[in-house]
Amino acid sequence: MRSKAPLALMEQMVMVLVFALAAALCLQAFALADRISRQNAERDQALVAAQNAAEQVKQVRGDWDLAVRLYGGTWNGVMWGDGFDSNWNRGAGQDYYLLVTPGESGSGLMGTAEVAVYAADGRWICGLPVAWQEVEHDG
Repeated sequence: MRSKAPLALMEQMVMVLVFALAAALCLQAFALADRISRQNAERDQALVAAQNAAEQVKQVRGDWDLAVRLYGGTWNGVMWGDGFDSNWNRGAGQDYYLLVTPGESGSGLMGTAEVAVYAADGRWICGLPVAWQEVEHDG
């Protein structure tokens, strides 16, 4: 009569292999979920920063010097920009950049701009178009 020990040992080895494969797949799934969650949190914070900048631009109606005086950042004659640290504190770091570029609406009564947020590595995170009504001043 032959011993069944080698067969039982082989069965145990197959079960350990199946368990190891399942554990590896679960670990990869958790790592992917964590990466997606971090990307979504970054995008959400970038959208909040972009929306705040859009509201600020609408409030000053494209007066870039006033925007810099009231809200900070820099105006280089072409675009208004500000930096953020990794915790999204304005003007405190160089982990994220917010750039507001004036645009042409084709109408003298409407101002437009594009708000964009970039990571320090140059990766575009989000962008928002902005429009506001210009006010004519009669002498």
